[in-house]
Amino acid sequence: MDVSQLKEQVDSLIKIGNYEEIQPVLMQNKKITERDNGLATVCYLYSVYEQEKAAGQDTIFSKVSDLEELLRRYTALKFYLRRIDFDVLDDRSEFYQFLSQKRISSYELLRVMDFSVVNRAKVLRAIDGEMIQAKPFEESGEDSGCPDGEQAVQEVCFIICTNDQIYAEECIYYINHLIVPEGITIDILTVEDAASMTAGYNEAMRYSGAKYKVYLHQDTFLINPYFIRDILQIFQSDRNIGMIGVIGAPRIPAHGVMWDAKRYGMIYEQHIYETVMLSNPCIHSLEDVEVVDGLLMITQYDIDWREDVFDKWDFYDCSQSMEFMQSGYRIVVPKTEMPWCVHDCGFLNLEAYDREKDKFVREYLADRRD
Repeated sequence: MDVSQLKEQVDSLIKIGNYEEIQPVLMQNKKITERDNGLATVCYLYSVYEQEKAAGQDTIFSKVSDLEELLRRYTALKFYLRRIDFDVLDDRSEFYQFLSQKRISSYELLRVMDFSVVNRAKVLRAIDGEMIQAKPFEESGEDSGCPDGEQAVQEVCFIICTNDQIYAEECIYYINHLIVPEGITIDILTVEDAASMTAGYNEAMRYSGAKYKVYLHQDTFLINPYFIRDILQIFQSDRNIGMIGVIGAPRIPAHGVMWDAKRYGMIYEQHIYETVMLSNPCIHSLEDVEVVDGLLMITQYDIDWREDVFDKWDFYDCSQSMEFMQSGYRIVVPKTEMPWCVHDCGFLNLEAYDREKDKFVREYLADRRD
């Protein structure tokens, strides 16, 4: 059995109302379930079904017509709760209407909250009507406008390769809630059906005339409202800084895996059933690194992405980092008090990872010895 067949089986069980068989089927095919975000989500939501059934309530599975509707429901609830968590929910009435229309039980609400929020007590108080006034990033008192020396209007372009409209729209929602300094304009480009990450990024890079470009995953949500001000101040501090990341390694090992090396930076990361902070504290205000993670890469210069070598979805970030270093630019990770973003990545698809890693090692690390 493969992923598509297992999804069809779970979908059929939902449609015919045979809910008791869903978890046994998923657990009998545990290796397949663990490799697919949708199936893993259903598995973790099964406890909601059990609690609702024990309480004599309509269950989460009985409120949807199929697997697709179940996953859309979960994603929408997760997004609403995260917006509350990071103070970007524009209309609370819309959220309450969603809860009512979808008949979200307290069991479902609390379970999804456990999966997706950072500040659980805050979100609970907000839902009860006590919106917390404190923001995750307080105004520093510094001018939030354009850094000194930037006199002409400058553009920041956000570039997203996407294969999921719902996630892309949520990513854009957070971008549209950023504070835009005076003298700065923003643009957002989405690239659909790209042949690879490098191909998609090259297409957008060549189209945009913006000096500053923010390359981010569709599942990366910017929660620092002063993100634009902060990156411009970093670039303004040293024209030799070519790239900023939020997670990076000062030296990548000879075998090419950044995650096996010392790292700097912090993010919130959701792996379906939990949201955790990955924190590797910086010592200095800016840490020079050799490579950064592709979830968020910010540049002030344009260098072609190596689509001639990397034609999938892995190691494009390490490759571009090395290209910037070879061009003489600094790559930095800033010291921050709190993460700048949430990476809602679920379980990673590493199908082509080893092949792309071998390419990276041959291209950039052939002479490296640890």
